[in-house]
Amino acid sequence: MHLNRCVPKMTLFLVLSLMLTACGGSAVSSPEGRVRGMRSRYQNMERLTAKADITADYGDRVYSYTVSVEGNVSGGSLTVEAPENIAGTVLQWSDGTTSLSYEDVTLETGPLTESGLSPADAVPVVLSACRAGSLLECSLEETEDSQQLYAKLEHPDDAAITASCWFDPDTFALQRCELAQNGKTVITFAFSNFTIVPAQPEGTQGKD
Repeated sequence: MHLNRCVPKMTLFLVLSLMLTACGGSAVSSPEGRVRGMRSRYQNMERLTAKADITADYGDRVYSYTVSVEGNVSGGSLTVEAPENIAGTVLQWSDGTTSLSYEDVTLETGPLTESGLSPADAVPVVLSACRAGSLLECSLEETEDSQQLYAKLEHPDDAAITASCWFDPDTFALQRCELAQNGKTVITFAFSNFTIVPAQPEGTQGKD
């Protein structure tokens, strides 16, 4: 009798263990769980490097660029690789300011929108949204040969700006982003070779 009573207890224990494991896995693999993982990755990022095709829509004119990107929320640069006639132009952002350099001449860039959003400003805006923006929508989207994590994020300091982002669901590398203001898409990024360099824990800088 004693052994018989132990059987259902063991069965119940196994069932509960399986349920807890399944729930934990589901939470991690759900779109919301992956967005939380993405936020952690971008909050602990030292810098990123990437290539990007950028389309900037000024309303009456549209410009397209291919650039290399390096930096973080606080500062960084876009170096133009195409079109050829402006290749070598560097757009930099630092502490909320934007500048443009070409052949040792530095100029301030014009605004893309009424709020002053320019192509160089767009990178820290996107990173800020990834780190701390309110989540408006998210899903896992199937493509022909892969899966993408989609998240629509509201900028933490400007509710009029949203970033619709598509990430690799495992590495959280950005693959595409549409930056909109008041519902109108103004800047589109198509990223490649997107690499996130994590920040080193305090006390480990300079160590092998």
